[in-house]
Amino acid sequence: MLATHCLPCHGSNGAAPIRLDTPEAVERHRLLAAALVEDGTMPPSIAGGRVRSRALPSEDRLRLAALLRSATPPAVPSPHPAPEERDAANLAATLATTLAPQHAWTMPASGGARVRTFVIPSDARPTDGAAQGAGETLRVRGVRFADPGSLARSPIRMVSIAADPRRSMRRLDAADGEPGIDAMGNIGSVPSGALGALSRTSVRFELPPGFHLEVPPGDIVVETTCEPIGRRAAVLPRIAWIPATATDTRAVRAIALPVRGLAVDAGSCQTQELRHRMAEDADIVAVIVKGGAFLRTAAIAAGEAALVEVPDFRMAFNEPWCLTEPVRIGRGAELVARLGFDNTADNPQQPSSPPRDVVAGLPPYGEDAIVIVLYAVAE
Repeated sequence: MLATHCLPCHGSNGAAPIRLDTPEAVERHRLLAAALVEDGTMPPSIAGGRVRSRALPSEDRLRLAALLRSATPPAVPSPHPAPEERDAANLAATLATTLAPQHAWTMPASGGARVRTFVIPSDARPTDGAAQGAGETLRVRGVRFADPGSLARSPIRMVSIAADPRRSMRRLDAADGEPGIDAMGNIGSVPSGALGALSRTSVRFELPPGFHLEVPPGDIVVETTCEPIGRRAAVLPRIAWIPATATDTRAVRAIALPVRGLAVDAGSCQTQELRHRMAEDADIVAVIVKGGAFLRTAAIAAGEAALVEVPDFRMAFNEPWCLTEPVRIGRGAELVARLGFDNTADNPQQPSSPPRDVVAGLPPYGEDAIVIVLYAVAE
């Protein structure tokens, strides 16, 4: 359970600030860890449905908490090697094409969450072994943090990636006077998250075998959601492509379901239902949910199939979800996303005391939410 559910984040290569990869570290932090396991805070993924999740079954949760509270510390296994560690050639190729802004933006030491969007030229590109010209569309399986270990010192909680072939965001970036843009949601006609998303608890986003994302020539837009860490800190997202292989033949597209005209009065809750009717038979492969302090629940269904159910959405633990198996949905069937917003004092993420009215806008006092569904046209 430690190797599977804890060490991906709390091991030597993880992004979490607390290490649990030695007996001494487990002994030092075991009572805190037990309390967080018992109340469901850890492991952070509590989504249900057809997704890979680190959520623990109740019997395993009780067993792990009991072991952590016992006088005898558990043996600590070695973490499973990351895929890039098992494939040195792939690691070398992706490190050579790390994407990062030219300059960092400084996050304040205190205050609420901030959203900062960076524009990155996408000239350097890996290949899948075949010749690929500079002006061709790039095929990738996904994205990952180029240096996940640096997240322990970073205020970044999540990044969403989109293509900007028209390079329209570059003009906004140049006009703002400092690195990055205060922006969230869609990037023109391309939703932020169309090329995947990463978080502190999910440092690698990879489509199932057989599928790939297509990156057109132009810029890459990286949207970062940041939270203060008690000191001024540089925000400099660094990502790398996960190259596709010759067998990843099915191109994945994005559907954006944004919340529009949101207004939640102080002390009240609200549910927004977002719908999209499919124009063709499709296989759903991944879901990304983005929201701020007031988004508390999310449920996404495709026709009769429940895709992702999140009973306790927390921005700091947000992550993208790839389905364990693609879900076929027919032409004319509906995608339905139900998002629940909580603007009461019972919301543990409530930034105002007492609560105040919330309208659409950037966090912490505004709210903007969007669901991205990635799919491939059915074969």
